[in-house]
Amino acid sequence: MEHIQLKNETPNAMEAITGEIAHDFNKLLAAIKSRASLMMNSVKPSDPHYEHIIEIIRCIDKGSEFANHLLAFEKIDEYYTSSIDANRLVRKAMENLDFRGKRIVLDVDLDSKPLIIEADPDKLNQVFINIIDNALQAMPEGGKLSVVTESSAILNGAARSYGLNTGFFVKITITDTGIGMEKDVLEHIFTPFYSADHECHPEKKGLGLTFARGIVQNHNGVIDVWSSPKTGSSFSIILPLKETTDNIDIPVEEEKLILGNESILLVGDEERILTVGREICKALGYSVITVASGEEAIKIYKEQKEEINLVILDMCMLEMNGLEIFLELKKLNPDIKVLLSTGHSIDEKVQEMLRQGCKGYILKPYSVIDFSHKLREVLQV
Repeated sequence: MEHIQLKNETPNAMEAITGEIAHDFNKLLAAIKSRASLMMNSVKPSDPHYEHIIEIIRCIDKGSEFANHLLAFEKIDEYYTSSIDANRLVRKAMENLDFRGKRIVLDVDLDSKPLIIEADPDKLNQVFINIIDNALQAMPEGGKLSVVTESSAILNGAARSYGLNTGFFVKITITDTGIGMEKDVLEHIFTPFYSADHECHPEKKGLGLTFARGIVQNHNGVIDVWSSPKTGSSFSIILPLKETTDNIDIPVEEEKLILGNESILLVGDEERILTVGREICKALGYSVITVASGEEAIKIYKEQKEEINLVILDMCMLEMNGLEIFLELKKLNPDIKVLLSTGHSIDEKVQEMLRQGCKGYILKPYSVIDFSHKLREVLQV
């Protein structure tokens, strides 16, 4: 993995905000908080000034949080890059989303071939988080969040309009069915500290999309945005495609297979999927029991629940769906660990499983490395 400094050739507002100012601001806030804390320790809760001191400390903490946002600008151009499949980055980001309490349907459509880019995975994950956070806030009553990856040739005039060289690119498009944006809002969304809905979300600093654009620019890419009021918004992250390959298991350089030795109950009604899943689990060191129906899974788990550490459950089954099986298993063991294996859609049934205590989900198709990491993540919860 290479440690390099990437600079955006176009001057922007981030270069005008220095880390030194943020550091000094944080030091000043720390001194004020120390004095306020000393005052609070010498004042009784019944004193009329006590609540004022508490509020002063709250404001200091908010100011410190704001300073930390500024500090992030200091390292905006520091990147640790490697060749990685954009599909893997997107899949991992989607599997870490928390939709509890939100009526959101997630639909993920990943390109069938790996899309290799030269990127810092942590930085791009920040981009996904910032854009998705905006999308979720745009759908307060619920809606659909769609994520699509694809390769695209951007040529001649289209390339010039983006400020890119003609070539092949990866497009990661995140679309919501939310409130959308008027033209005047759309023109300012990348402006630092701009937030169109500050009254509804006062905690927003108006820096998320500024960061996102800066990171994508430093990857020699662009963000293309479309939005329509009462219809929704779409953000396309466009990055240079490094190469294409048929190898579907290209890890981040430092990622390795993680082995285990626990016992797994694998549930699904497709023999081919069960066979592959059993072989993968065995190769990773696990002991595996496979069952082809929900009723059989419940029967086996009832008999061997003390020995079974994890249930991997396919969402789409003919006789009983994943939610029905999960609820029956949970009656046998309220603390059961279940990993849901699902296709590209996270619908209301999946979200209900997560609300009821399902430990997580993995989107199909997945690599062996991703699968090995996900198993350890769920088993260690």
